[in-house]
Amino acid sequence: MFSRKSMIFNNIGGLMNSKAQSSLEYLLLLASFFAVLGLVLPVISATTQSFLGAEDDLLAKHISQEVQEQVNLMAFLGNGSVKQLEFIPAKFIRLYSSGNELFIESENKKFNVTFSTPQLILKQEFSGKFLIKILKNQNTVQVFVIQS
Repeated sequence: MFSRKSMIFNNIGGLMNSKAQSSLEYLLLLASFFAVLGLVLPVISATTQSFLGAEDDLLAKHISQEVQEQVNLMAFLGNGSVKQLEFIPAKFIRLYSSGNELFIESENKKFNVTFSTPQLILKQEFSGKFLIKILKNQNTVQVFVIQS
């Protein structure tokens, strides 16, 4: 009978060791999962950030082309003509003027539009929707940038 009791205790002890071993295995599996996740997330994040930067580069180029085209069209329109353009950057777009030039910048690229008259646009950075309003007044074209 004594040997039978020790056999039962050994079985229970073996069962507890088995549960402890499986718990340890689950913890190791969970730790390895988080380690792999910790290695993969920075790569995905960097890829996403570069994609957003490229999208803003293309948007800056598009803005410069669109503004130049609209300014050229304003030459044929009468005084009081207005054109409003709406843009939404992925990260940010920076706009400012210096003399007769309007500069449109993204994180990596810089484009400019040349006007026949000086423009006064203070350096502004937009991370959300903004409007560019082009107005022909007294045979000159004026550009206004509005946060919306």
